[in-house]
Amino acid sequence: MEIQYAMKADLEKVVPLFQGYLQFYGRQFEEQEVVTFIKKRLTNEDAIILYAEHEGKAIGFTQLYPSFSSLALKRAYILNDLFVEESHRKLGAARALMEEAFVFCEQMGAAYITLETHPDNVAAQKLYEDIGMQRDDEYWHYTKEFK
Repeated sequence: MEIQYAMKADLEKVVPLFQGYLQFYGRQFEEQEVVTFIKKRLTNEDAIILYAEHEGKAIGFTQLYPSFSSLALKRAYILNDLFVEESHRKLGAARALMEEAFVFCEQMGAAYITLETHPDNVAAQKLYEDIGMQRDDEYWHYTKEFK
């Protein structure tokens, strides 16, 4: 298992994974919309995309968005997406992606990395807890969606 940092030249590897992620969550977009979105993230350098390769095939990815912590006066990261193709789960790709994300954040001097997951996603919660993440019960999370 190798973890790679995606570059614009890796679009053909990352886009199908991102489409699988969107399908997993019941979202449907035209392929060109997905290509444009990922290409902009990489071109603008406003996201860090890591992908896992197993036997020469891209099988999973995670995407980090930079943010800031006003209380720590440091950069922070939001782990927004984590996905491994169903046929390649249980190989340790998600763990390897998470661990590399931690290394990256530490190298960048980040205050923290944060993520959210659905309460029903027990497998993901177990992974997050196994690798040292802690569920925050102190603060409530609010969202307002714009269409």
